[in-house]
Amino acid sequence: MWPWEHLAVGYILVSLWARATNRRLDSRAALAVVLGTQFPDLVDKPLSWSFGVLPSGLSFAHSILVSIPLALVVVLVARRFEMTTVGVAFALGYLSHIPADLLYSGFFFGNYGALESFLWPISYGPESSGVGLFDQTWRFFRRSLGYLRRPEAWVLVLFELLLLGSALRLWISDGAPGLALLKRSVNGIRRSVTR
Repeated sequence: MWPWEHLAVGYILVSLWARATNRRLDSRAALAVVLGTQFPDLVDKPLSWSFGVLPSGLSFAHSILVSIPLALVVVLVARRFEMTTVGVAFALGYLSHIPADLLYSGFFFGNYGALESFLWPISYGPESSGVGLFDQTWRFFRRSLGYLRRPEAWVLVLFELLLLGSALRLWISDGAPGLALLKRSVNGIRRSVTR
C-alpha cells in the first residue's frame, strides 16, 4: 500500500473511534495518525532495503508480535500524560497498517506470502533484494503502473476513489485537524528561507 492509502485507512478508523467516544481530533491527534500509519514502513523499509539489517521490508515493525505490544505501551504512556486521544490515534493508525497491507498485497497483487511477514521473528516473507530504498520504491511504483494497465484495474481505481474520498470527507467533517499546524509549519519554513 502507498503512504496516502495507509493514511486514509488509519484516519477513517481514528475518526470513527473519535466519533464513537465523543472525542475531538486536534492537530496533535492528526499528526499521531500520520506517524502511526507510516511507522512500520519508516522502520522496516530503510532497515531492510538500504541497510540490510532486517530480512524484509515487511518484518520487525509489521509483526503483530511487535506492533500490538508497542501500540499498547504508546496508549498507556499517552494516558499517563493525559494525551489518550493522541496515543489512541497513533495506535489505531499503526495497527491499521498491517491488515491494510495484507488485504492490498493479497487482493490486488496476489502476494499471499506476505502473511508470513506479520509473525516476525518466527517467520518472515520474501527477502528484500537490498537494492536501496529509492530503487525498491521505484520497482513497486512500476509494478503498480503495470497493474493499472490490466483490465481489472478498475476495481483498484474504484477502491482508491472510495477510500481517499471517504477519508477526505471525514477529515473535513472533523474540522480539518492538522491543517492549522501545517500552515504554521509552511509559514515558518517560508520565513526562515526568505531571511
